[in-house]
Amino acid sequence: LERTAQAAVRTGNTIFGTTLTVSPLKNAKVLNELGEAIGELAHITWLPSDFKKKNGYLRSVELSREYEMYRQDYCGCVFSKKERERQIASELI
Repeated sequence: LERTAQAAVRTGNTIFGTTLTVSPLKNAKVLNELGEAIGELAHITWLPSDFKKKNGYLRSVELSREYEMYRQDYCGCVFSKKERERQIASELI
């Protein structure tokens, strides 16, 4: 989020946010608290969100399929990526 805030400031934006809150595995309250604090330090407005509300996660999956968008199948950390690679490898056997 710090890098996102810095990039937003550098490119002349006045607000920044994240799509991380769409994940059922992410805590939107914590992300919003961090975003708010980072925004204050970087002098940019944080856009609070919780995209899980009103079936937001399900809708994001539907839209991704409909528009043939890439959808990462792991959380983004190296541990999750390796676990997903192991799962895929075991499915091929």
